Amino acid sequence: MAANDEKRAELVEHLAELRARIIRSIIYICAGAIVAWISYDAWLFPLLTRPMMPILRKMGSKFLLTNFPEGFMIQMQICLVAGLILALPLVMWEIWAFVAPGLTPNERRPVKWVAPLAILLFLSGVVLCYFILPAAFSWFALYVPKNAELRPSVQQSILFTAKMLFAFGVAFELPIVLMVLGKLGVINSRMLKANWRICVVAVAIVAAVATPSNDAFTMLCMAIPLVFLFLFSIFLVWLVEEDRPNVWRAIGELMRSIFRPSRRNPRKS
Repeated sequence: MAANDEKRAELVEHLAELRARIIRSIIYICAGAIVAWISYDAWLFPLLTRPMMPILRKMGSKFLLTNFPEGFMIQMQICLVAGLILALPLVMWEIWAFVAPGLTPNERRPVKWVAPLAILLFLSGVVLCYFILPAAFSWFALYVPKNAELRPSVQQSILFTAKMLFAFGVAFELPIVLMVLGKLGVINSRMLKANWRICVVAVAIVAAVATPSNDAFTMLCMAIPLVFLFLFSIFLVWLVEEDRPNVWRAIGELMRSIFRPSRRNPRKS
């Protein structure tokens, strides 16, 4: 009876802690959304539309709003997403603080360096996509008919930009996915090296499917970095393998085989 009461008390305590952390996370997101709302005209909206502006200025065109509430709804949606992004480090900290006490030291150790690597790869994909978007929009503009006028919708244009940024960020998580599969024993570095040609073709297919525009230019811009990330993933998978050989021992044996003097049989007179 006492054991059941203790378990019930622990459950209530965990639920109370979870509720407090969820409330704090919501407050963080709301605070981030307020900051985004205040700075919407100053930097947030120009940041999202900057890749398209050179093309619109060249064509003498502007964005199009089809109804009165559209401007308010777009600003509210963008600010909510921006608030989530701004509050993401604090939200992740709340999640980690809730989960970490139940993990063993061996379970905590990989998360401490996998999580920063995942964030770095995601941001790298987003930054790369942001810098190639102007070239992508220029390529799209080549196919606007001469007797047509380009008047892009604000909502659809920003939604397309967000999808592209998100697709590149998620695609750049390929090393993390392969590393997890290697840790689980599903794949190993030897298998990846032996089938690298098939993997490169698979990477190209993933790039073709993941790009929202489905055009050759953005597919190549995603596929080429993913090939290099795949090669980097082979090394990461090797690092997490349980039966990997000692790298320093392997290097030592290689050096000894190179510099060891060859033993020749003496010539018989």
